Amino acid sequence: MPICWGIVIRRPVSQSKDCGSVNVYFTALLFWLASVTWVAFPYPKFTIFGLLALTLALSFYWVLFFVAARVAVHRFRIPLLVAMPVCWIGTEYLRCHFLGGFSFCALEHAFYRYPLLIQFASLGGSFLVGGVIMFIGAAILPCFYIIGRWYKTGYTVFFFIPIIFLLYLGTIACLMNSMPLVIKPNPNQMPNIVALQGNRQIYLHDDPEKGENEATETFRQFVNLTYQTIHDLKQESKPLPDLIVFPETVCSISALLFEGTVKPADLGWEEESATAWENEYRKFVEQIETPAIFGLSTYILKDDSERPLRLNSALFVEPQQGEKPSKMYRYDKMHLVLFGEYIPFTEYLPDNFILKTVCPEAQHGNKPVVIPIKNRDGQTIEASLNICFESSVAHLIRKQILTLRKEGHNPRVLINLSNDGWFRFSHAMEQHLATHVFRAVENGMWYVSATNGGYSAIISPNGAIQQIGKRGKAEAVTGNIHVRMNDKATITIYQKYGDWYALPFALAVLYFAGVAIRLRFRRSNKITA
Repeated sequence: MPICWGIVIRRPVSQSKDCGSVNVYFTALLFWLASVTWVAFPYPKFTIFGLLALTLALSFYWVLFFVAARVAVHRFRIPLLVAMPVCWIGTEYLRCHFLGGFSFCALEHAFYRYPLLIQFASLGGSFLVGGVIMFIGAAILPCFYIIGRWYKTGYTVFFFIPIIFLLYLGTIACLMNSMPLVIKPNPNQMPNIVALQGNRQIYLHDDPEKGENEATETFRQFVNLTYQTIHDLKQESKPLPDLIVFPETVCSISALLFEGTVKPADLGWEEESATAWENEYRKFVEQIETPAIFGLSTYILKDDSERPLRLNSALFVEPQQGEKPSKMYRYDKMHLVLFGEYIPFTEYLPDNFILKTVCPEAQHGNKPVVIPIKNRDGQTIEASLNICFESSVAHLIRKQILTLRKEGHNPRVLINLSNDGWFRFSHAMEQHLATHVFRAVENGMWYVSATNGGYSAIISPNGAIQQIGKRGKAEAVTGNIHVRMNDKATITIYQKYGDWYALPFALAVLYFAGVAIRLRFRRSNKITA
């Protein structure tokens, strides 16, 4: 792909009538329609329009890159080796930040199964990996022209020097990222984590009762899978896991909270009924004798609200130790999905509007949360939680980690709860998994994903997938986290500095595009005159 882009971009203006922006736009449209078809799966009667709107918008980014790169090469005489990676990084920065961003199907995600090739993410995030790929494509391209014209071999080799240098840097980065794994700690110091994977497909229903029945059946699958896992370990005389992770929103027992001056009695609730959900989860972890993270909805009742506020939450519950009640930690999703969890200008829409009836709106959380994971020796490591598509927002995950460190925490593991059951086992599974891999490399941290309808996985800090579930199967994915307990977390360059370097590139892309528009207007005025 980068080589093809290079051929089109460097083509002289006099020969470019057959490869204009319109052709690029429709090519991009076909690509995005094929790549994100799963967007229409949750509620096809309506979400098909969301798919069309999304693909129409995303296709403009390809045109933006094409126009900006051509202006950089032909107008400002910037070498292709510089223009392509700079314009690509700038365009991707805009795509991942503008209006909430959309980070799936990035060029670099095609290499998520090859850790050696993606180690530059620890230096500058996933954008840098995409830029390196563009640079290599631009470096290889002249070789084809040179060989085709029978130039001297020595001149051809010159263009391979950057590629060799980049491979050398990638190898060094990979070895540096892998070094903490060379010296493995005592097995008792390696927390054992079970990430549950389900295969339940999720549908939006106009009938609330039917939706509740499906939610109950989904929850039952994960409860049975947990009991079976614990039973098998006991039968084999193996130690119980240190943590069990449920996927997002698969637990049908919702959390119920009262805030402000409102009390349960004011709404006709008995005190026991209002706290029954807590007792159910505490009872469950007592039975399995293992801490667990549950994916559920939280409803908050306030005195100034006509209806409960809903949050997409992850609830961590520990078994009771001694006479002290078991601890509970709750993380509320901070980055919501447009039209999936929130609707813009909802106050101006009628109550019977289709989206408001089939997709209850959620509120966003306002702070990250860490949970303690204890190993068999009683030592504790901290883990940071995120939910579903938050894993695709690199700057959000980085900000959460930095916030927790400022508060005195030392997160060593990232844990994601997802529910891809909306997407019918489509290629959304692989696309979502790729975002997990890149978040692990960018932050140099272990990554655990528990998913319904997708892949549950345990990923090492260098992006290698250590354990992963089988496609479309319900199973418990089990693995150890090789973290040296007494050491502080390794801070990667990306985690420390972020992707600020890409902002000037984005501004450059917008400037080049502005120049292209201005030139187009000049030409049209001359023709008119």
